[in-house]
Parts: sequence; C-alpha cells; structure tokens
Amino acid sequence: MYGRIERALNSHWTVYAASATSLALGLFFIFVWAPHPWGWEGFDHYHDLALDLARGRQFPTMEVPWAYAYFLAAFYRTFGDHLWIPLVVQAALNALMPLLVFAFARTWCSRPTAVLAAALTGVFSFNTVYASTASSDAVCTVIFMAAVVVFTRAIDRGVRGLTPFAATGALTGIAPQFRPNLILLPLLFAAYGLWAEPTRRRLAQSTVLLACAVAAVTPWVVRNHRLTGTVLPTSVHGGVQLWYGTLQVGPYLNSRAYNPRSAFDAPAFEYTSLENVPIVVEGQVNCTEEALNDVALAYWSDADATERRLAPTRADARHYTWEIPAPERDVIIYYYFVTVWSGASGRVVRTTPPAGARAPFVYMVNHNHLGDLDLHGDLLDVFDVVRLMRSIAWKEPVPFADRLRGAGVMDAREAVVVLMRPLLGAAASSVVANIESDAGRARMTFSDGSTMLVPHDWRGRITDLTVTEGVASTLMVSRIAFSALETAPPRRPAEIEVCAQVGDVAVNQVFYRREPHMMRRYSALAFDNIRRDPVGFALASAYRAVRLFVIAGASDRFTAQQFTESRWIYTAGMGVSILYLTLFGIGVVVAWRRGHNIGLPLLLIGYVPATLAPVLTNMRYTVTVQPLMFVFVAVATTALRHRDEMSLGGLPQDYR
Repeated sequence: MYGRIERALNSHWTVYAASATSLALGLFFIFVWAPHPWGWEGFDHYHDLALDLARGRQFPTMEVPWAYAYFLAAFYRTFGDHLWIPLVVQAALNALMPLLVFAFARTWCSRPTAVLAAALTGVFSFNTVYASTASSDAVCTVIFMAAVVVFTRAIDRGVRGLTPFAATGALTGIAPQFRPNLILLPLLFAAYGLWAEPTRRRLAQSTVLLACAVAAVTPWVVRNHRLTGTVLPTSVHGGVQLWYGTLQVGPYLNSRAYNPRSAFDAPAFEYTSLENVPIVVEGQVNCTEEALNDVALAYWSDADATERRLAPTRADARHYTWEIPAPERDVIIYYYFVTVWSGASGRVVRTTPPAGARAPFVYMVNHNHLGDLDLHGDLLDVFDVVRLMRSIAWKEPVPFADRLRGAGVMDAREAVVVLMRPLLGAAASSVVANIESDAGRARMTFSDGSTMLVPHDWRGRITDLTVTEGVASTLMVSRIAFSALETAPPRRPAEIEVCAQVGDVAVNQVFYRREPHMMRRYSALAFDNIRRDPVGFALASAYRAVRLFVIAGASDRFTAQQFTESRWIYTAGMGVSILYLTLFGIGVVVAWRRGHNIGLPLLLIGYVPATLAPVLTNMRYTVTVQPLMFVFVAVATTALRHRDEMSLGGLPQDYR
C-alpha cells in the first residue's frame, strides 16, 4: 500500500488526475447540484452588469471592479445570454489550479509533497464551488496563482531578464480588478524580490513589475477620475465594509444587524461631500394636461446669493438633468424649478416647490458627515429636537429659537409632532410617550416603544445619540423646511398644480456621485466607531483574522445565508476548514524547522487577514490563498505519513 502511494506521489499523472477531478466537480456543481444557495447568477449582480455591457451600455457602478463583468460580457456578446458557457470556462480555468499549485510547490518542496498539494487542491478547493456561480473569485484565484508561479520560479531560477517580472506585474495589476483587496500585491512582490536579492538588476526587475501593474490598473483609475474627480484604483465598497466591521464588535461580534449603531446608516440631511465636481440634479415632468414649453433650474447658495438659472444638460422622455457648477467649497445650495406651460388658459409659469424662491429645496455640500449641516437654520430636523430636549433637561440655549417659534414649535414634543405629521397624520400628536432626564442623559420614548437618548456630554455628532429602531430612527432622518411651514402654497386648481410639479427630484444620485460620497460617509462612520472603542475593534479584528479561515454557519438569517440543507453543509464546512487550518499550522512549523523558503507564501497568506480582518469578512475571501495553504497541508500530511512509516519500520524519506 505504501508503495502504491509513493508511486502516485511521484507521478505527474496524479497531478493531471487532480485537474480532471477538479473539472468533473466543477461541471457537477454547475449542471447537477451545487453546495451553495446562489444559483448560476451569483450574489454580486455580475450577471446583470455583464448583460448591460453586452448591450453596449456603460459600466454603471463603482461598487465592484470591472474585470469580471467584462469577462462575462465577452461570452454574452459572442454566444448570447447563456450563463452556463462562461461557468464551464471558469470550471476549466479552475482545473488548472492543481498544475499551478504543483509548479509553485516544486520551488521549495519535494516532488511527493508538491503532488499531494496538487491532489488536495483538485479535490478540496473551495474555488471549485465558486466556479459554478457568477462570482469573481474563481477567475481571480487562477490569475493570482499564475502570478505566484511566474514570480517564484523566476526568483528560484535567478532569472536575469525582465519578462517574468513584467508578467507578474500585469497579473497582479489585473487581480485587484476582480478582488479589490489585492491592490497592494504588486508592492508586496516587488518588496520581497528586492529583499531576496538587493541588487541593481533586481531593482530594475521590481521597477518593471510595478510599472506593468500600474499600467494594468490605469484604465480603471482614469475612468473613475473622469467621472468623480477622485483617484479610485479599485471599488468604493471598502468604506461600507469597514463600517460593517466596526459594527461587529463586542456582543455583536457575529452579526452587525443587532447593533443599534447600524441606525446611523441613513443620513440626517440631503448632502454630498464632493465639492470639486458639478452637482447633478434630476427631475421628471409627467403632466399631459398642458403643453410644456420650457423647464429650468434656479439656484443660489449661502456663498453667492445671486440667483442663476440653468437649462437642462440632458432630456430623455421628460426626464431632465441639470448640472450645478462645482462649488469648490462647503456651501448650502437653495434651488427650485421653473416650468412654462401653455394650455386653454394661455401661458402659465409654475414653480416647484409651489412657493418657488420663498420656500426652495435645500441641499448641503459639506465634509462634516456626522454633525449638524443646517448652518443657517433652514430646516426643522433631529438636531433641533435634540437641542430642545437639552433645553428642557439642562436649561441650555436653543439656536434659531425665533425660527422655531415662528413655525409654532415651542418644545421638543411639538417639534416631533411637526416632523412626524407627514408620515403619521393625526396620530403624530400622540407619538411622544414620555420625555425624562437626569444629570447624565435625556430620553425621549415614543408610542411604539422606541427611544432616543441624548447624553449630557454631547459633541454635536448624530452618532453621540442612542437611537432604537422605529419612530426614533425615522425621526432621525426626518426634516422639513421652515419656509415650507411658514409659506402658504399659491391657490390654484389642485389637480393641475400636482400634475405640473417637477417630481422624482434627485440630487447627486447618479452612481458616480452617490457611490464615492457614500464611501466617504461610511468611512467617517467607521472611524467614529473605532474612536469610541479602539480596544473592542482591535479584538474583533484579531478574531476575524482567524475566523476568516473557518466556515461558521448559523440558523439566524441575519448572520448567515439560509438555504436547503444549509445546516449540515455549514457543519461539514466547519469541520473540514478546522481540519485543514490545523494541518496548515502543523505544516508551517514543519517547513520552518526543515529550513524551507516559506517567507513568500506566508506573506501572501498573511496578507489576506492583514487587509481584511478590520472589515466585514467571511471565509470566501480566503479562497484566493487557499491553494498556498494546501501546500503547507501537504507538508504536514507527508510529515505525519513519514512518522507512520517509521513506526512500521519503513525507510526515512527526505521531503526537503
């Protein structure tokens, strides 16, 4: 038996068989049964994005990088909407993984160990699972391993030329366009190369590596900069992922859904933090009662009170777009729409809102993501409610008190009634159940049991509050202009007025404005959470650094994906992942004691938790480096087998 195992571990045919097994498993998961709940279309909407690209539309997001969507789109353009075709190609690419793992392992392991690593990859790789769904991981892992093989073989053989390093740079530049966290890989490879051989030749090789990586990333960076004026080398998704990571701390370590601070997802104001690009305003005019002759946007700001009017920059089926010039600073913008109609009564000019310049819309440009942006008291909002509560509790002065009294708001309870009346109608009058305070805090309790707690030590940030879900969280994002409360609408036939209003008004909601702004907002929320509990965040990150490598399901739908047979699949996955993580640890110790050159693979494996542990993660994100871990598992397995052979009188083997 040991002889047959030895022959198998010394044969290239075992590696080829591992590749064939990988392909067979991939096809089985595609066409017969897959141990995941997503189906062919996956979970990141790449299928829909690719269909848009195949139809000639632009890539409509920065939430995910472009490469995988274009990969799918190439097949859709050629073969039509047949997702199984690119999935089969993914499975075929994934079948190369045993060959790549063998080629890498042979740079520092014995042939039997390298063959075993290839066999483990062919049978147990989680990448085979992701190859059966529209996920960027499957292709990215192949690109990553190709870069590792090209680089390590060039280092191992002392290659004097530049070609392998140029190829490594190109591959590591493409990889983050599939998985954004890999953006620093070129720097890691270049630094390791210089550390291994600090010579002029290696400096030139590392420079070429970095230059090719930059060249691969540049088209995406240029595209993003043209749209946003911001340098974005990958996606904007890191901001929200970091915020999610800061929510999963302490008692909420396994699910952010139950952390009450998740209520701060929604902003208290309509605003943007992008001051160096034009503000995009959109609106829809649907009225057919009269003929629309003209539509314009009128605006001014607190920095320039001169009213200006803009013609639409784009019109599509009565959907209009305007661009207010970039303010280049924090400002408050006031705007309204002017429409000119002709009908039976002649030419009529109407405004939206109906009072026009007397009660305009208000939009803020500001970098203070967590503070009160209503600098001139234009709006009744949650900050006014908080200050009125503090006035009751601790006799503090109330800013814009005259404005509040002019709107009929005398205390916090009345402010809530005004804010909630558009949603609750007459029921708003009894929505506040109780207001109480002591030396340390003031609390408002609502009729649905939700609460808003205001600490005495308040720094003016919305995140200093404690808000629970319900009326309290709704109040936090409610606002109404004082001018709308003070100004009576003009008297005209109601049906015509409603019809002729510009509707569906949206400011900076196009993806190239909304997404970069939200990245900044989520980052601000995340750093605010970290400042509040740095130790808790550090401990949670340390936990996630290990948790990344273990599958851990749950019956709670807010914690883990639920699907048919998910319980036993999660259980089996946890057992397998713990086993292979244990063997990986043993393999690291064995390889180190034997003097193997394990620096680069450990750096690459450690790179994943180093870059991802602070954010919301799961084991999927380690699929990229799992093939490297299989090499260490193979080292541990051969070492344990060697001990077994010795106990049975077998001859010692040299696995170095």
